[in-house]
Amino acid sequence: MGFLGKIFKKKQLKPDISDAFRKNLRSIEKTLNYTFKEPHLLERALTHSSFASQNNIRYSYERLEFLGDAVLQLVVSDYLFKTHLHLNEGTLTKYRTILVNGNYLSKCANRLDLGRWILLSDSSRRGGQRDNDSIMADVIESLIAAIYMDGGYECASEWVKKNVIAGKLDYAAELQSFNHKGQLAEKCQRLKIGNPTFEVTKTTGPDHDPIYMIQVSIDGTVVGFGEGRNKKEASQHASEDTLKNWDVHFPR
Repeated sequence: MGFLGKIFKKKQLKPDISDAFRKNLRSIEKTLNYTFKEPHLLERALTHSSFASQNNIRYSYERLEFLGDAVLQLVVSDYLFKTHLHLNEGTLTKYRTILVNGNYLSKCANRLDLGRWILLSDSSRRGGQRDNDSIMADVIESLIAAIYMDGGYECASEWVKKNVIAGKLDYAAELQSFNHKGQLAEKCQRLKIGNPTFEVTKTTGPDHDPIYMIQVSIDGTVVGFGEGRNKKEASQHASEDTLKNWDVHFPR
């Protein structure tokens, strides 16, 4: 290797982690049952934007969360596709919704006791944000991205199967009682945006067997549509449509 090559190689140093985080690294990896080759990815995955702002750090887990959401969707979709060969895409989509929704992901985070490791600002910590369901769900997604970047798709897939999918193997039974309308209302409340409103926009079919068409609006903006043989069924379908296309109307 030439002289310039040696200089260039020396500059390709792996990003370091803070001394404070290094003290907890092995404990966190034991909790996750995964050892990082690039531990700075783990530190980033656990860094909340409030901590980054307080400590003048340029990164937080938000970009990782974006990637982790996509990896999670792919892993769960792949698992369901290969596990339930007889099911159509509509039912598979509903199963996936149960496994990737924020409420369930926050439970996964609590099961792993991730709250104790999230890096928060002093004010956020005093405000009880360590137990915030939305933050906990976000951290699960950022961790999935960190594992994916550190070890590749297979490592991320195995981690999701063990720590997300395996925790809710009754998802098929839960589908019977899955309340999309309730989940939508809870999500709006958690994110502190307007409550969803439902409006019948059209009724078709004979009087004895009508089909109702309903639209959902949040803060005056129409965000979803659904139809059903009664208003309750149509509202559930409209709520499901809203949740499925959430990021279109409410970018992160």
